[in-house]
Amino acid sequence: VAAAFGLLSSLSVVVLGDESGYAANEHQKMKLAAIEAMWETERAPADFTAFGIPNQQTHQNDYAVKIPYLMGLIATRSLDQPIPGILELVDHAEHRIRGGQLAYAALEHIRADRNDRQAREMFDRHWQDLGHGLLLKRYRDDILNATPEEISRAAMDTVPTVLPLFWTFRVMAGLGFYLIAFFAVAFYYSCRNNFENKRTFLKIALWTLPAPWIAIECGWFVAEYGRQPWAVDGVLPTFYAASGLALHQIVLTLTGFVALYTVLMIIEVKLMLKAIAKGPDEILPSLQPPASPHAAAPTAGQA
Repeated sequence: VAAAFGLLSSLSVVVLGDESGYAANEHQKMKLAAIEAMWETERAPADFTAFGIPNQQTHQNDYAVKIPYLMGLIATRSLDQPIPGILELVDHAEHRIRGGQLAYAALEHIRADRNDRQAREMFDRHWQDLGHGLLLKRYRDDILNATPEEISRAAMDTVPTVLPLFWTFRVMAGLGFYLIAFFAVAFYYSCRNNFENKRTFLKIALWTLPAPWIAIECGWFVAEYGRQPWAVDGVLPTFYAASGLALHQIVLTLTGFVALYTVLMIIEVKLMLKAIAKGPDEILPSLQPPASPHAAAPTAGQA
């Protein structure tokens, strides 16, 4: 049952991953381009870079090994729809930053005069770009007077650091396919009722225990790091979303969490060590084979 459940779960993750890739192309194009380290927009259908060393300075991938057409099929499910590259998205972000400046200026006029119809019309045209305009707050408070260089830097800030994102995704995907193969072998051995005799496989199973957790953490890293610099994608920059808590409040909160989970970890480890020391026979006596009713009774004179 466990092997079958593991196999089905691992296969279902592939389906969910395919859906996530398609959704990312619709709503988080920069994250998808960074995961793929796709600097330039490629001709459709785009290739999938299985291996490479992204270079953020030269905007190239060193030693790239590509699988033709795969990325286009995953992200667009078509053969003719291109996937925008990082540099094209940066140009688009720069355009949106300029639109965000107009929205910010209109909002300032509306605050001064709620009946300013011209300002409201301007804001209605550019309000969706306001979040991009706020990216300039990293460089100056009066974003309406930002220089072209500052606008270019803010647009480049929409690109997360590609190298860790690129490789974390591939570690996650590699572990996913490894778990499919592992559970397929486990299911095969279970159906033949001889998995307990496969000592090498059982050793591999022991070392495989951390794999799902590593894959999960890689997935969270891709999700959270890949959306930078946004706390809310396209709306609220991360640096602008910091709370107003004082330093001592943050330290106190983190200390409380660390203390609580440390106590829970100590309790859990002690319980596990106690269970291991008892052994399976004492914990699960029902697993012991019953005494045979045909066992010979001791005869008189025998000790």
